[in-house]
Amino acid sequence: MTAGALLREARLNRGLSQRALAERSGAVQPTISALESGRHDPGVATLERFLGASGARLAVLPTRVRPVADAADTIRALIAEHQVDDAFRELIQVADDLAAENGAIGVALAVTPPAPVGDRRFDAFLAAVVEHRLSEQDLVLPEWTAEPQRVCEEPWFVSELPAYVARARRESPPAFARRGVFLVVDELSSV
Repeated sequence: MTAGALLREARLNRGLSQRALAERSGAVQPTISALESGRHDPGVATLERFLGASGARLAVLPTRVRPVADAADTIRALIAEHQVDDAFRELIQVADDLAAENGAIGVALAVTPPAPVGDRRFDAFLAAVVEHRLSEQDLVLPEWTAEPQRVCEEPWFVSELPAYVARARRESPPAFARRGVFLVVDELSSV
């Protein structure tokens, strides 16, 4: 995630306009716009100042795994390019990544609410996989996973083959089934 995207996400998560963030930080709105659009790349001190004004903090995690919000950005881009199979593989990568991290690191990777990806099924899957992986370790769930827009409007079977549908009805973990996403549990790992 770029510094501009990080600032934009922090601002939007607090429900702030660019103007409101500028007022809180002692800057002017065009400065916020330039940072968010990438026309200016702030240094760490500047980024921390604006993040602090939005009520967020910059933190470093001891992991090479990308945050869920970054994965959502990749999924959104793939869906926009009609590369749905690749977008689905990204969802499975999120499942793998969260399974590989333990405790607080997993929670930290998932705490920032991901922006909608442009396909409600994928938003539901993303919330489900975060809940599923964090629940496996009895960890606290980010609030965004309970948002109503992260539930499928109609049941989604990731494969329409009749034998798959029957098996997915039986095997879908509760975090997925509650959101209308049905899959064979073996698919939650690329290994």
